[in-house]
Amino acid sequence: MYLRNLTYPRMMLATPTNSTVSMIAGNQKGVTITAQKGRQDCFVQMRFNTPRDTSLVFQTDIWNVVGDQSAVRNGYVLIAEVNPWNSLCSAASAGRASLKFTPTRDFIIRLACPDSGSANFTQPLLITEADWNQMRALGEDYFDGDLMPLTNGGGQG
Repeated sequence: MYLRNLTYPRMMLATPTNSTVSMIAGNQKGVTITAQKGRQDCFVQMRFNTPRDTSLVFQTDIWNVVGDQSAVRNGYVLIAEVNPWNSLCSAASAGRASLKFTPTRDFIIRLACPDSGSANFTQPLLITEADWNQMRALGEDYFDGDLMPLTNGGGQG
């Protein structure tokens, strides 16, 4: 099982490109990505080297988008393998994005905002597709610890 609840996503993000990243006030499960004035192709990304050859699901909520949405070149979320570059999937509109993909080598998850604008990304989750299906069968669409036994700190949502 590979489950990564990116509860504090700012800790996972690398150096922003043409943008800044800040935690959303009062919401420790999300970030705001803001374009630097006059810059284009504004994003931040996370890099992963595992797991490989396993079907994964990345989910996040994209909201409070400010700016020209047509300026987001590769979608709000782009997932691609690196060395060499191979785009796997992307999400081009705001709302809940649930992207399924199977990486065969190191990959990145890129979060982008409009040029001269900003976008919020909340409740990011990276999980195997098998575990995603089990979670959905329980009627859940996000893992935040409430599904854990109480002895492990769950159920205190």
